[in-house]
Amino acid sequence: MTGEGEPLFEALLAVTQSILGAERGQDALEAIAHGVSRAFGFRYVSIVAAESPESDMMRRVMLGWSEESKAERLGEIVSRSATREFLSPEFEIYPHCYYFPAERFVEWRHALYSGENEGGIERSAPNRWHERDSIALVLADASDRMFGYISIDGPEDGAVPNRATLTRMRVFADLVGLALANVRARIAEAARRELLESRARSQSEFLGIVAHELRSPLAAIRGAAILLETNFERLAEPRRRDLLQAISASTTRMSTLFDDFLLLSRVDAGSLALQDENVDPHLIVNEALGRMRSEHPSRRFSARTPDEIPYVRGDETRIVQVLCNLLSNAVRYSPAGTQIGVSLQTVRSYVRFSVRNHGPGIPHEDRERLFTRFGQVGKHPDGTGLGLYLSRQLVELMGGQIDFESTPNDVTTFWFSLPIAVKA
Repeated sequence: MTGEGEPLFEALLAVTQSILGAERGQDALEAIAHGVSRAFGFRYVSIVAAESPESDMMRRVMLGWSEESKAERLGEIVSRSATREFLSPEFEIYPHCYYFPAERFVEWRHALYSGENEGGIERSAPNRWHERDSIALVLADASDRMFGYISIDGPEDGAVPNRATLTRMRVFADLVGLALANVRARIAEAARRELLESRARSQSEFLGIVAHELRSPLAAIRGAAILLETNFERLAEPRRRDLLQAISASTTRMSTLFDDFLLLSRVDAGSLALQDENVDPHLIVNEALGRMRSEHPSRRFSARTPDEIPYVRGDETRIVQVLCNLLSNAVRYSPAGTQIGVSLQTVRSYVRFSVRNHGPGIPHEDRERLFTRFGQVGKHPDGTGLGLYLSRQLVELMGGQIDFESTPNDVTTFWFSLPIAVKA
């Protein structure tokens, strides 16, 4: 008889232990499905559940169905309005326990059962299970808020469960529902704690990097200022100029660091506002190269910018910033005396900005790390590892892409592409 397959208490205890030991909500749902099947002798158990009491639900478990059926139906969304319509009070035998007899067939697009007609075939006997019969058990939390339901079919003994069995089913579903709600709350709390801990680690790492990066320019400023203050009259004019230039360069470095850190905070907070305007790529290249030649007068730069290159859409200031980041990296990672080239080309509906330099190259295994926060390759302590990360964020916010190609001990080319502006 249905409900006698495994003593209810033992079945409930086993399922509860499995639920409480689950590290994922999905593991707990599968434990419930197997527990219902064993305790009450049903071949088919489906569970539909939501992530929260307000969200729509999803079919998450289909025990007993074919792999083909699972591939088709697992993951389907079941709206709460459809569920309320399905769980009509006229089919509620007990609170949270519904029996849908074939004689009262309900057309429902989320049904998993495939009986041949809509209640037209008589039962083989009054209490025998009909292929159009089904049972649903509501899963609710301690506040009696429904977050899912268990749908069962195919009793092994072929009988319609009696009221005593339906009562046990209801008790079983209520208790495992409470246990599952507790586990889901525990998992959500663990995820929240992990997120907070991750943010704390990131903040600590960020502050450490800020302190490290500011230490060098501050030390240079302090050292130069002390020398000028204590030995001003004894220092030759060229030496004074050198010290003043060191102070100027260090303050420029600090200003750049502060700008990068401020930009990082805005990007992470999603509060960065970008201009969306038509921009001439030729002006971008000229502006970026002008800055680089001023900052690195001993380096050689070249440009290949065909006249027919169209305008792009984006924020002019940020595009210049990205190109300067790539050029600064090329200066840092290429030998003195080698040439650094900038080029423009049209690639389908985008304009590609490329920066090419000779140098040690970038190992393939470092590819993913290169565009991450504080990701660096090689031994260059004068960088924060933010330039490429910020460049990627800016380019993607403007609808473009950024990447590179590199041959070890030969040529490295970084490029980014931006959408071509639509002609008015």
